[in-house]
Amino acid sequence: MSKFFTHIFNLLVGVLIVLEGSVYIFMNNKDGQLHLRSIMMSILLFIAWAIAYRKQLTSENPSAWLIVMIIIMIPMILPWLFFI
Repeated sequence: MSKFFTHIFNLLVGVLIVLEGSVYIFMNNKDGQLHLRSIMMSILLFIAWAIAYRKQLTSENPSAWLIVMIIIMIPMILPWLFFI
């Protein structure tokens, strides 16, 4: 796995986490209050993404951490499947 692929893939995943988190936070906005569960889930996903990205760059086996990154993407993909 090349470093170029690692950077591009992780950059796209990070942007998707931020975009999806902001969509959920503001779509679940009720009575002017931000949705706390959406904020917490977005923060947890972003922290998990950052840890997996760092491990991909520094570990001896980056492919294992790529699998972790794909697992992190599951909560991002599942809500959109219900809209199809």
